[in-house]
Amino acid sequence: MSTALALSEWPARIGLERGQNVLLAVDVTRLAWKHRHAGAAKVPGLLLDAFRVALGPEATVLVPAFNHDLQDGERYDPDRTGPITGTLAAIACKHPGFQRTRHPLHSFAVAGGAQDRFMALDDASSFSLDSPFALMHELAFTVVAIDLDFDHAFSYFHHVEELERVPYRQWRDYAIEYGSVGGHERRPFKLFAKRWGYANRLRDLQPLLEAAGAFRSMEVDGSTVIRVDISKAHPIIVKDIRENRARSIVHFTLRNWLRDALHAVLAKSPSRSANQLAHADAGPR
Repeated sequence: MSTALALSEWPARIGLERGQNVLLAVDVTRLAWKHRHAGAAKVPGLLLDAFRVALGPEATVLVPAFNHDLQDGERYDPDRTGPITGTLAAIACKHPGFQRTRHPLHSFAVAGGAQDRFMALDDASSFSLDSPFALMHELAFTVVAIDLDFDHAFSYFHHVEELERVPYRQWRDYAIEYGSVGGHERRPFKLFAKRWGYANRLRDLQPLLEAAGAFRSMEVDGSTVIRVDISKAHPIIVKDIRENRARSIVHFTLRNWLRDALHAVLAKSPSRSANQLAHADAGPR
């Protein structure tokens, strides 16, 4: 069976239906190795096309294209700052069927029926009621993660944390030099960031989501696949925050506090995202 044909069957094997809205997060390493005979570099694009065709033009496909390492005062060019969330995101941002949403820290490559709605969003906060995450809830998205652990695949819970104004987070302001080669401007953004000492850990959230029918895991051709129904997951997360003090989501340790304190006092080097833009500006040597 050809690689394109094999990948075209993945949406159905995962249990997705035509018209279903999907956030697709993938570590393509295993898939690229498995299909290396077809050219590993082709696998991400073939996978994107497989989901777009199987789900149909009315469905929307999102790929996280984050640059969440950006620091206050750094530059961001939506056309030239490549995402740091892996090869699939990089390919999606260059794919003719996808466009990239606007927020510098948490953008998405988006294709399909709701593309215009996602592209119209321009809120200063990554996870607000006017963010892509809120639209994911409204449009009943399913998160599909391939060969990624739950902690790294399910960033949606940060949206719920912001809505609930959890006490272990606080607002952090950013001024980003935003724009292209032709010109850029200093624009304000903000993030509801963790306080010192806290770290997210979702291993206790997973069984709660499973019991509610919001979480399912499976294996497809040697790859681990996770499915999360955002509509069903949202109230479970809210309940844990309100009734369990978010113990299934976050934990505090002195070691984490010391790490965060040390990080704050050390001189900050340019972020990976800023460095790649600086290299692009410098051009070939």
